[in-house]
Amino acid sequence: MKTVRTAVDHETLRSVSKLVLSTLSLILLLSVVAVLPGVGHVIPGTPMTFVAAVGAIATVAIVGLLLYLAPALAKLVRSTLEGPQPVVDDVASIVQLFVVLVAVLVAHRGLAPALTPLLGGAVWVYDLVFLALALPPLAILAARLYVSLDPMAELLAESVTDDPEKRDEASGVTE
Repeated sequence: MKTVRTAVDHETLRSVSKLVLSTLSLILLLSVVAVLPGVGHVIPGTPMTFVAAVGAIATVAIVGLLLYLAPALAKLVRSTLEGPQPVVDDVASIVQLFVVLVAVLVAHRGLAPALTPLLGGAVWVYDLVFLALALPPLAILAARLYVSLDPMAELLAESVTDDPEKRDEASGVTE
């Protein structure tokens, strides 16, 4: 059995850790900025508040970090997970697609306070654009989950149970 120490090179783990810590740090800083005095005031000449503008900038940075993190997490999963290669590849792809979908949802939520006041009565366009961005990764994620259900369920069942017939089939022993 591989351990994380032997399966992952130092640089990959350092990169993933740095990205995760950067994302969490930005979220923490944005939370602090949101409670500073005066940030709820409207920027002159716009319907947008200061906190909405700062939030939009932080959101873009967080989304960028998540999109950069997605393939790194997939690489980390491939290097640490043991099992048949197709199942490992499916799990890595599921992780990557999930992070991309989360990035789209974070963008929708984080950019809304800055962009929706600018749209006036056409806020539905904002939601429609993000729906169009979220549907492809969601559809691919659903398809990947469906295709990998049987192989992952079989692998899980084999690892949990002690079925001599399955063990003999796997090892190629016949009676």
